[in-house]
Amino acid sequence: MRAMMRRTKMAMIGATAALLALAGVAQCEETTSPFQRFAERCLEHGPRYDQTVALAKESGWPNLADDMTMGIQPLGEPATFQGWLVNSDGTSPFEAVVVARGAVGPKTVESCTMAFAGTDAAAFESSFASTGAARPSGEQKGQGRVRKFFAIEREGVKEALTLDLPIYPNGADEVVASVVSEQRIEN
Repeated sequence: MRAMMRRTKMAMIGATAALLALAGVAQCEETTSPFQRFAERCLEHGPRYDQTVALAKESGWPNLADDMTMGIQPLGEPATFQGWLVNSDGTSPFEAVVVARGAVGPKTVESCTMAFAGTDAAAFESSFASTGAARPSGEQKGQGRVRKFFAIEREGVKEALTLDLPIYPNGADEVVASVVSEQRIEN
């Protein structure tokens, strides 16, 4: 059953990657790199479901279709999830942010995922590795894609990170990066 779920998830990620490729591969004119935007929105403070929802509303990001959102988010069966198209001007490469909340055993977890098209996957992975924040914890290869798993422990909270990358990057790639951690209640 788990193997079938993994194959289904890999197929969904592959389909999402294909959709990302169709969404455009123009070079991003923003001053920050895709990795920097992922770090700012998902990695530096871990997933922040409520804050990301508020940012999306404040920024006026259009909603991402539910099927794309489900295909991007990493939780098996989230209790709630939302996704937005960050670049909707039609001239910038596809960029989406997705947050989800669910349960793993008795614990409530949150995830923050970003998907990019037209991104240099090798540079993204290199930027991620240069932070030195995460230790590798596994790898899973699919057809044309590889999922790399990492772990971080920060302030006593364990976080799981996943990078979904093409096996053979070409400089204008589709990248999906996720962080999952136990829900943090802020005072």
